[in-house]
Amino acid sequence: MKLRKRLIALSMAAACAATSFAGAAFTDQSDIKVDDYVLTRMQELNIIKGYEDGSFKPNKIVTRAEMAKMIYVLRNGHDDASLYTNKFDSAFTDINDSWAKVYIEYCEANHFVRGRTTTKYCPNEPVTTVEAAKMLLLELRYSPQFLAGREWKDTVMEKAENIGLLNGVAVGQDDPLPRQYAAQMVYTARNTP
Repeated sequence: MKLRKRLIALSMAAACAATSFAGAAFTDQSDIKVDDYVLTRMQELNIIKGYEDGSFKPNKIVTRAEMAKMIYVLRNGHDDASLYTNKFDSAFTDINDSWAKVYIEYCEANHFVRGRTTTKYCPNEPVTTVEAAKMLLLELRYSPQFLAGREWKDTVMEKAENIGLLNGVAVGQDDPLPRQYAAQMVYTARNTP
């Protein structure tokens, strides 16, 4: 009987601990619109993390460099860029001093990202919703030719909507993408067959 009571008590303690971890609140929780589970899962996978001060900064805009890193981690399951250092040649002349150089080169070599021009990636500029959607569709192995042409934005947004990539994303296609919606999109892409 004592053993049974101990097991029940341990089970309840474990359940409480798991519940408090799964719903761990950020200091700016009231600003977060996406599901807590999405952010928890993205943190567990090291795709996107909270800040040391306990905040998530859900409305902070994601840069094109940060998006490349998220896609790299999504594809590889880790953020160790040393595995690909000096492995790729890049057409981008503006990434040599970027902290995300290897992530961008990897994504470029695998046709997940395009530059704003043929020689400029613009790593510190905001990524727009449609750009992030295109990057994720390319990571999901949609044809680059299918997502090109004069009407590429319409094609990308239609395909992204069709597979649920934009579910819960409350910004326009040409708007800079906030962290919480980038996390939502990457989470959805990760769970898309």
